[in-house]
Amino acid sequence: MKTHRCLLVVFLLISQGLVADTKTLNEDGTEFKSPRLAGDSLPIAGFQEKKSTTQVNSIEDAFSMGRVKGLIRYSGQYRDSNLQTIEDSIGTNTSNEKKQQYTAIGGYLGYETAPWYNTSVGATFYTSHALGNNPDDRLGLGGLNEDGGTANAYTALGEAFVKYQTDHNKVMYGRKEMPDYRFISLSNIRMSPFTHEGLTYENTSIKGLQLNLANITRLKDRNSEDFEGMVRSARVQTGCSGAGIDPLTGMCVGGGKALIRGSYDPINYLDGGNYSGDEKSMTMLGAIYKQDAISIEVWDYYVQDFVNTAYLYTDYTIKPTKDLALTFAGQFASQNNVGDNVAGDINTWFYGLKAQASIDSGMTFFTAYNEVKYDESSYDGGTIFVRWGTPQMFNSFQVQDSELAGTKSYGVGAQFELGKMGLVPNTVIRFRYADYNMPDSLTQTDARQDRSETTFDLRYSFTKNDGFGIFTQMDGLSLQFRAAYDDYDTDYAFEQYAVIHNYDFKSVTDDFWDVRLYIDYIF
Repeated sequence: MKTHRCLLVVFLLISQGLVADTKTLNEDGTEFKSPRLAGDSLPIAGFQEKKSTTQVNSIEDAFSMGRVKGLIRYSGQYRDSNLQTIEDSIGTNTSNEKKQQYTAIGGYLGYETAPWYNTSVGATFYTSHALGNNPDDRLGLGGLNEDGGTANAYTALGEAFVKYQTDHNKVMYGRKEMPDYRFISLSNIRMSPFTHEGLTYENTSIKGLQLNLANITRLKDRNSEDFEGMVRSARVQTGCSGAGIDPLTGMCVGGGKALIRGSYDPINYLDGGNYSGDEKSMTMLGAIYKQDAISIEVWDYYVQDFVNTAYLYTDYTIKPTKDLALTFAGQFASQNNVGDNVAGDINTWFYGLKAQASIDSGMTFFTAYNEVKYDESSYDGGTIFVRWGTPQMFNSFQVQDSELAGTKSYGVGAQFELGKMGLVPNTVIRFRYADYNMPDSLTQTDARQDRSETTFDLRYSFTKNDGFGIFTQMDGLSLQFRAAYDDYDTDYAFEQYAVIHNYDFKSVTDDFWDVRLYIDYIF
């Protein structure tokens, strides 16, 4: 009976959309644009915001005519994991569940002067404070600062910059939100986004082409007060504690999986396995070309003595009818160690394909495929470094990012703008499902459990009826609810695997729910 009801709801949604008015404008008169459903990232905006036309005649004018921005956010997240205890651990104190949670209030407050001689300055503070129950034994989600093993408030100067901008050139130096550089982006899915520090330059002198150049020195994590270099912020680890990696076996001394493969200098790592060497910067080059129905992006990110990442993206849209847009997209990235190889050998890649259909009445459907290389001679078997921003894989969902070594993922999704469809005012909902097929042979060092993820998202705006998506940033009050169910395969010979690889683990993930709530007021 439940299945029949679900099918009936889907039928009503689709039929309502197909008979709806074929207008291509939103209720507020803005143009309807097909949403991009590649993971949880916002689409690349590309191309600079328009230069301010405000007339500024003095420094006093610059400060008095500047712009204040702010966000007040309540956010809560709860993850309840069921664990399957390994048979050899029965009778011990091994837990069969793991709970994590936070509930917090915070946001940001920033100010940028009006441009005087094309130059402006700005600063933004970000903060998060515990609200309600935040047990110290349920950490790990990152809504609050977790230094010292407790849930703590944080306040950080995340932006402090000077900007020079003309019609076709923009130069920025300092700390800033950087949403539009793919691997360098916000990942704004907790209380605060990533912010980065460095020098960036954008040029749009050629119609349809934006060129990007940057030297990014440091990153501030979402729940941190401090900026860190581009190796430490990538969360590079040996995977071993204590004595580190045995150079003869390539495994942790005393047993266990080492993440680093090949030659590296142990002096760069603490006893706990975290990177503690010199801070390294990133040089970034990028080009975005957009012309009519096609877009092409080429990016390169070179982190000194660590890794070079090359990334290609393209999409092409056709309109068989006035009301229907079909988009086909592809992506490819490669990562290779460079310089002094502070993280050992890195030799990996991933690629993705996506097809999407968008109907102007407010419905979008997509399917996507991603695959990551499996190579046991590469860091963590070929896992992609993605922790400088939002993971770019098409099948990066709410919890799973499709970046782990050897992952082959298949995803589908549907988004309904219920306000535009005349069903529920001011509301967007989204359904997604992905299957993550992992390397899982007993002989594979970097084997993992196969898993799937099913997600539901709802966004309600108090100011707009339509023309927005799950992650669209818009002024005023909005509410976002997200839920994901992750189901892990457990029909493996875990005890035998542990013996073969000299690993020691007491339990494995069975399944879990991840639920999130955001209430935002942006001004």
